[in-house]
Amino acid sequence: MRICSLVGALALVAALAVSAAAGPLEEGVDAYRTKEYAKAAELWTPLAEQGNPVAQYRLGTLYAEGKGVEQNDATAFLWIQRAATQGNADAQYGVGASYIEGLGVSKNESEAAKWFLRAANQGMVYAQFNLGLLYASGTGVAQDNVEALKWLDLALFALPAGGARSDVSRAIVDVAAKMDEVQKQEAMKRVRAWKAIPETK
Repeated sequence: MRICSLVGALALVAALAVSAAAGPLEEGVDAYRTKEYAKAAELWTPLAEQGNPVAQYRLGTLYAEGKGVEQNDATAFLWIQRAATQGNADAQYGVGASYIEGLGVSKNESEAAKWFLRAANQGMVYAQFNLGLLYASGTGVAQDNVEALKWLDLALFALPAGGARSDVSRAIVDVAAKMDEVQKQEAMKRVRAWKAIPETK
């Protein structure tokens, strides 16, 4: 089982996510893009301390990556968890990845699955991918090929070509090989019925 790495996914999400709000949050995004990580940390820290979940998540990514601040997995986890509890799907994915890898927190596969599920239910594609892998292997959840195929299929077309999308395709082939037609049809029925449900906090 190959789980998407926390730092890689956090860096990708942080680099691609653009806030519509002007001010320190967006200035921090601009600083991050130009590799002025210490400036980004300086801009995001007060917002994170005030409870802004996007700033908390982004500050956590800096601690996870050791950019602009001293690398510290435990501090990264604390900031990311604060954002996750407020419903931030990217942060929920980060908490799940931290639990699955034991970064900044004790390894706990069932906790990882719970956080991946929260993020996956909101449409976070990497959480869907990882949740599918957990169901396929029975890691942190009861083994369930139908649920595995559902989550993997949901993730497949939302990912860019190459890399993770190729990994999802291979995982789908592996899972589908263990299923009969009735199970496959049930998985596709669940895919069609699924709708993202944003958490409101």
